[in-house]
Amino acid sequence: MMMALTGCGKGKLLEEYHRFSNLSWNRFDILTFETNLEKQENLYDISLAVRHLPEYPYDHLDIHLTIISPDGSERSSAHTIEIKDKEGRLLGKGLGDYWDVVLRVMEGITLTGPGKLIVEIENKMTRLETPGIIEIGLIIRESKQKY
Repeated sequence: MMMALTGCGKGKLLEEYHRFSNLSWNRFDILTFETNLEKQENLYDISLAVRHLPEYPYDHLDIHLTIISPDGSERSSAHTIEIKDKEGRLLGKGLGDYWDVVLRVMEGITLTGPGKLIVEIENKMTRLETPGIIEIGLIIRESKQKY
């Protein structure tokens, strides 16, 4: 089930979150986010958001990101989201049982449009289940960089 907050702020193309009801992300559960792209002359920044429990058992989260532009072109990249530092302290911001880490994974990229933009996020951790994950979010904003 998707929870969405789309088009909320100035320059924001998408802000959407996938909530895991069992607080665990299965390795084969590929998350898909879609939005309509109207402008093609803008540059965009893409960020990933991870909301997790403080008991998250690993120091990072490995993901694979695939962007499918309206013209059918694809871009793929692997990313490691640091959850804990070398001493085991949680990174990001915490409030009670919720900790949030946001990582800008792409900056100043072009997305060809107009049309439907699809972004897939795949869990690349080595275990079948990654426990302690509450939500994974995708944020796409117009970049401050100029075209």
